[in-house]
Amino acid sequence: MLVCTICICQNQQSSILPSTVVDNSHSQSFLNLQNDRINNGQLNEIWQYLLEHHTVLKTLDLLLNNQNLSKNTDKENKHYSALMLEYKKEIGKLFYFNTSEFPSDIQGELKGNVFYAQSSIIPAAYHIDDDQHPHLVADRKTLVIFKPHIKIENNGNLELKILNKDDEEIYSAKLAPPSELPRLPNNKSDFIELTPDDFFIPTIFDADINSPDLVNQISKDLSYLNQFLTKNTTINLNIHETSSPFFLSFNSLAKHPNKKIIFNIKNNVDAKIKYNNKLIKMANDRSIVIVSDADGNWHTREDARLSQHYKHALNHYSQNKIPTSFDIKLDTNDKINKFSKNTEYFDEILNKNNLIKISTGDGYWAKNFHFPNEKKYANKKILFSSQASFHSDITYGDNKIRVSTGEEQLLVSDNNGVWSIANNRYKDPTDYSKPDSFDIKIDNNEQIQKISKSTEQLNKIISINDSISISTSDGNWASTFILDTNPKFANKKIYFSSSASYNSDIYYGDKKITIKTNQSKLFVSDKFGFWRTIEDEALISTEEEIQYIENGWSTIIPKSHIKPEIKLSFHYKNKQGSLSTVKVGAPSSLLLHTIDIGMLTPYRDKLRFQDDPELHRQLLQQLPTSRLIVTKYKPVQLNEVVLPNGTRYTQKSADSGGGHSGDMREQIAKDLISDGINLANYGINSSAPNENSYLPTPQITIHNAIGNYNNGVQVHGWSGGSGKATLYESTGNEFSHELGHNFQIGHYHKGFHGGVHAHANHKNSTWGWDADKNIFIPNFEKEKKNELVYLDDRNTTNQPTAHPYKKHTMSKDAMSGGKPYDPSINAFTLYTPATMQSIQQYFENHIEFNQDSPTGYKKWDPKTQKMEDNELSLNIAKLSIKIKNGTNIEQNDLNYFFNKNDYLKIHSYNSHYTPNIYIPDATEKNKDNIIEVFRESDYNMKIHINSDKINIKHGEKLYFKSNGQSWEQLSKVIHSKKPYKQGIPVVTLIGYYDPENQLQHFTAPALEGSYGMVYHPDAENQQGAFLRITLANGQINDYKLNQSRAVNNKMNKFHINIERKLSPIKAELFIKGKSMLTQEIQLDNEELTTTINGITQ
Repeated sequence: MLVCTICICQNQQSSILPSTVVDNSHSQSFLNLQNDRINNGQLNEIWQYLLEHHTVLKTLDLLLNNQNLSKNTDKENKHYSALMLEYKKEIGKLFYFNTSEFPSDIQGELKGNVFYAQSSIIPAAYHIDDDQHPHLVADRKTLVIFKPHIKIENNGNLELKILNKDDEEIYSAKLAPPSELPRLPNNKSDFIELTPDDFFIPTIFDADINSPDLVNQISKDLSYLNQFLTKNTTINLNIHETSSPFFLSFNSLAKHPNKKIIFNIKNNVDAKIKYNNKLIKMANDRSIVIVSDADGNWHTREDARLSQHYKHALNHYSQNKIPTSFDIKLDTNDKINKFSKNTEYFDEILNKNNLIKISTGDGYWAKNFHFPNEKKYANKKILFSSQASFHSDITYGDNKIRVSTGEEQLLVSDNNGVWSIANNRYKDPTDYSKPDSFDIKIDNNEQIQKISKSTEQLNKIISINDSISISTSDGNWASTFILDTNPKFANKKIYFSSSASYNSDIYYGDKKITIKTNQSKLFVSDKFGFWRTIEDEALISTEEEIQYIENGWSTIIPKSHIKPEIKLSFHYKNKQGSLSTVKVGAPSSLLLHTIDIGMLTPYRDKLRFQDDPELHRQLLQQLPTSRLIVTKYKPVQLNEVVLPNGTRYTQKSADSGGGHSGDMREQIAKDLISDGINLANYGINSSAPNENSYLPTPQITIHNAIGNYNNGVQVHGWSGGSGKATLYESTGNEFSHELGHNFQIGHYHKGFHGGVHAHANHKNSTWGWDADKNIFIPNFEKEKKNELVYLDDRNTTNQPTAHPYKKHTMSKDAMSGGKPYDPSINAFTLYTPATMQSIQQYFENHIEFNQDSPTGYKKWDPKTQKMEDNELSLNIAKLSIKIKNGTNIEQNDLNYFFNKNDYLKIHSYNSHYTPNIYIPDATEKNKDNIIEVFRESDYNMKIHINSDKINIKHGEKLYFKSNGQSWEQLSKVIHSKKPYKQGIPVVTLIGYYDPENQLQHFTAPALEGSYGMVYHPDAENQQGAFLRITLANGQINDYKLNQSRAVNNKMNKFHINIERKLSPIKAELFIKGKSMLTQEIQLDNEELTTTINGITQ
């Protein structure tokens, strides 16, 4: 039910009158108000306001109308989809992938098997040895499938109830019949309420777009088109000059119900549009109309025509199909003769029943039956079946038919109650026969050129001729002909034939046919005015269809009810079955950063994943997580590069580069930029140049990288792991594969059963599920290659194989060389259940950023089955003190090393043994410094500290921290930070610095990102290394850096996030209190977007 809350405030009065709209009748029930809440005078005031403010009223009426249209369309879709499945099953074209028969999964009188679907289909109970699947993810929309062990009619009332751990009902839903189980994308029929008439081109438009610059902007940034669609109903878009090929994906647009866009293509512009995963290349000098329905889904005229086409055919099929069951059967002599002779009984039977069977035989027979054409007898079916020795005569309207022994006849009435004999062999009414002669023949060059260059000229000829022959030959030829859709052209015919040496293209609807030398083709305009050939489509689709399971009843559970410890209870009539073991795991999340990198060359601008929210949505469908955050960093071009060893490049690298090679690939794109982005989000200001092992959260930086090398400009890719992925293509198996490495999954994970998808009767078998589109993605290939599948095609001898399913080759996992089922449906590869299980374990074993936690982080606790507060232990840069065997470590030694680092590590072992360690007095200067002592030596050791002595035992590790007055002994050292803000636009400052001030320092251009974590600056420290940031308001903040090199002869890297809204203007690097490098920060005003689960925030 659509609910609109209206708040109306008139004359600046303090009272605001709320009301709730539940339908479009202008009455008190329209507002659903109680008499004790509001009086008629107030109602009149409200209606007067609405009548005076037509925009409000019009908007409400539009919303309500769209809701009703949407409901009707959904109901109609389900009706016709069920008919289509019924028809395919009847002709043997419907198959079920999962035909396994297992014992009941539920306890009680009602028996059956239960499956869940999130990113994949999961059996509720395992019946196959060593079967591996992920469990349910909390807070994620879930499809529940129930296959009862009894037959339930399609209109049966099968109900699911969800109970909490206290057995309290928290949700209930009626399960949809098997005909409404999600289908494969290529089998999903679109029955729409739009008709071909809805695609007319108006003479006046709300918006007429002619500017090439604006057309280019619309192609590159959908926000422009979203703005136009929000304000306008009809848009005329003229595409006649573009700086690059025009491409528009309606899949990524916001929902805009009841809109119309007319595309006009000129000057041979390369123009394509994508909608509902269909790609259309638009022809020159043509207009194409695309219209959105009440749900905001986009369609073309061809979609509307096909919808009407299939509806017409399916209605005929349904009307003429012999029922499998009847409302009443007349099979006794008394009933048959009473029905034959008594008009009152006749009326009673037809008024109460729609499906009637009359069975005659010797001893129960009547000679005559009469069925008048009357409206009250509309939409009835009567099956006559005779085993009598005598025939019966049936009069229907003005017609008569005889039913003899052993014969059956089905009598059907239409919407007006007109009776006819069923004909279940419905034929296409369009006549595709070639005319014996033509009204006009066009075969000379002058005529051919006219109709090729002017569709208006061709349309004039079509309008006055029913049959036209167009013949091309050498010297009498044109490359293109366009047949316009026009209802006035119904039943017209055009015959194209060619003896020319060159091809001719015929465009009709959204299709194109090429006529080659010595070829011909007949085009016929159907009753809707659409041009068709006899090969275009069957009247009812006869393509085979594969469904997941037979008799699968289903319902979708909102994500808010998917929690640990829920129970399921199924109810049908007086029978009930319960499932009390529903495992629900963590509501995990994955954070992906995206950046396009150019090193001594422009960046590629090919990072498609970064700018397409639809791809983010699709990726979520493939992962066992409840939250996918995708951030965007502005592309960066580095015109100067300095490596950690101090090598400086301004033109090109001295190294040779390649897909997996190149010094800038590893040390700049991966180590500095990608690791730098990740580490800055943990509040780690600096690290070793190659630090990539600190991976506490599911956080990955995705990047495209290109660099100029000694062997030319090289593109990097095909690499993933350690919190980053270097991609050549940002879709397809490369993306899924490199993401898998970041989940700590290797090649050919878990062998054959983890690397190759399986039939339903084998372990580790599943399909994917797109929860938004409610379609299944199968675990076999779309094409029928009929091939055996090995885990590794390089080694097939005596290796296990997966056999095809209905000639469809089984798919492989992303980590074993797989590929997407259909990139237009989902651009990523379906993982096997075994891999999916490992991905889920990765998520649940890691902590996550959480702004509601007092520590800033949470982690899944399998014991409490909750996300619990968790403190992040940061990697600390420790300076290990080298021990000269048998000598003491003096206070001066430690003071010297404290000038290099705040954390000193002393490891005493045989051959590197110290008998005494003298700790300097605690002072403000060494406040918060830490000393770690670990004894593995066989000889006694003493620690002299706080005017005391401590004997350290063999194998013992002790920690001491200065509070400025004394040294405190700690049981362990956890160095943690809490971000003071999470998920905000940031500026990430990165570069290399040398604490010893011997190598050339380097700061990269400031990176602007849409989403990150920020930390408070450190206390001022003039002695060591730090980065000083100046903000636009003049405030200065210092960020402490590690005081010593982490790797000999190489610089450390720094990486710090600053709030974007604070507008940092300068970064200054200080070493030992001296300014060594200054960077002026230039920021753009470009708004960078973040998506969560594919929705732009």
